[in-house]
Amino acid sequence: MNYSTGLVLSTVLLAGACTPASEPADVANETTTAIATETTMPAANADLIEAHIRFLADDDLQGREAGTEGYDAAAAYVASQMEALGVLPAGDDGTYFQTVPLQRSYRNSDDLAFSVTRTDTGEALSFEENVDHVVFGSTRRAESAITAEAVFVGFGVVAPDLGRDDYAGLDVDGKIVVTLSGTPKGIQTEERAYYGSRKSAEASKRGAIGSVSLTTPTREQIYSFARLVGEGRLESASMGWLKPDGETYTLAPNLQAAAGLSLEGGRKLIESAGQDFDAIMEAADAEGGAVQGFALPHTISISQSSTLDVVESDNVIGLIEGSDPELKDEIIVLTAHLDHIGISQSFEDDKINNGALDNAAGVATLLEVARMMLEGERPRRSVMLLIVTAEEKGLLGAQYFAQNPTVDASRLVGNVNLDMPVLTYSFEDVVAFGSDRSTIESAVIAAAEDMNMALSPDPFPDQGLFTRSDHFRMVEIGVPAVFLATGMANGGDAAWAEHFAKNYHRPSDDLNNNLDFDAAARFAEVNARIALELANRDERPLWVKDDFFARQFNGPQVAE
Repeated sequence: MNYSTGLVLSTVLLAGACTPASEPADVANETTTAIATETTMPAANADLIEAHIRFLADDDLQGREAGTEGYDAAAAYVASQMEALGVLPAGDDGTYFQTVPLQRSYRNSDDLAFSVTRTDTGEALSFEENVDHVVFGSTRRAESAITAEAVFVGFGVVAPDLGRDDYAGLDVDGKIVVTLSGTPKGIQTEERAYYGSRKSAEASKRGAIGSVSLTTPTREQIYSFARLVGEGRLESASMGWLKPDGETYTLAPNLQAAAGLSLEGGRKLIESAGQDFDAIMEAADAEGGAVQGFALPHTISISQSSTLDVVESDNVIGLIEGSDPELKDEIIVLTAHLDHIGISQSFEDDKINNGALDNAAGVATLLEVARMMLEGERPRRSVMLLIVTAEEKGLLGAQYFAQNPTVDASRLVGNVNLDMPVLTYSFEDVVAFGSDRSTIESAVIAAAEDMNMALSPDPFPDQGLFTRSDHFRMVEIGVPAVFLATGMANGGDAAWAEHFAKNYHRPSDDLNNNLDFDAAARFAEVNARIALELANRDERPLWVKDDFFARQFNGPQVAE
């Protein structure tokens, strides 16, 4: 969701010979109980889901980091299960795989530099590495060095809907922009997250060649500078996907180097320009975050060095063809990411991030949904299983598919995404992030009500989760989407809190956490019901009229 033994599994799995201790093909034959829907299908099987999770979260897969043998073994397993179920291949060249070329980058921490001088006198300011500043690596250049005048642009947010342009009256062409980290308060949280994700693109669009992010007190509480420095020291790679011309895809092509400043470093920079740092921070923390930008009397130099190599990692894609001669050309896409964050050297004992819930559980759920559909009456629309790579690296596999779909993009009409369902308790409600933005909401409500469950509102409204998982890459090409999760009722709030506090992106996200596989089966059933409801309706999913994201990405809207 937006970090053993030697592997021989990849070769064996490609031959279809390696399976978990509980063989899914055998267990599936035991499932015969039908559940009542408009189309009949077998009941969800908890044993099957457990078998999938146990395989995908096993130590042998080494945390399934994109671009590793462990991930390849997981992808081969998923493809072999699709084939055994009778899911049609929908990847490249008649296979289940869409190969994603990835530029992998490791920051060379001993070869980074950041300095600030007065433009008028050449006087150098004192900035200490990892105390006042941190320099980031690059997935586009092995080395880059820039020196340019600096301009403070407040939050650096451009929001036409709100009449806001933090660059108004400022010239940043050929310069380095200094922005406040985060986004202003008072904007609807999902839209606020979207504007935040566009900050580098807006700087590049205006000709900036570098960026410096300045920590605010609010940001320090959420994501501390010390944590930023610590994660920069880890061995985990950054990644970007490669276009056919060999260049890394980016929305900010002009930016060549970037750095971050701590609160102390930011104070040095702002006060040396004769500005009131505390007043700026107070304004930034107020509703609306109205902070005026200004040209800084500084020249900033940033140089970075990164070790780059190219790796490949596969999306796994299958299709259940619809039964309706007309509607089968439309596709409901079910997504889940297969990758996790690999091995963390910072832990003393267990270093393998197994990712049982994040997101072996989501992938296992979709495999079970596919079985249920194929053993029941076929849906009218086609249903795609899109199991993506490199979600943990920035939703890269989903973005690659969205920009390079293996089917005509106009066929993709709706998306339900699964990412890290917390399956440690008997949940009684579900959450569908972003559901109120499209007609998918009524399908979720109908499916939940059929199972005596409720659709609950977003329990984390300040986190903008609608923009933070793979479904958002579908949103960016106009496809209505939701992100489905287990809800907060019946102990869900405590289960989610415990997962985030103790297991999220840690080696402890494994099979020792008393996973409730009956709850997993229940989660698979509600997903199957939602998918069938969307696939069987006369009308395709549509955005609510004038929805923000429908307008941003030209998505189809309801007529009134």
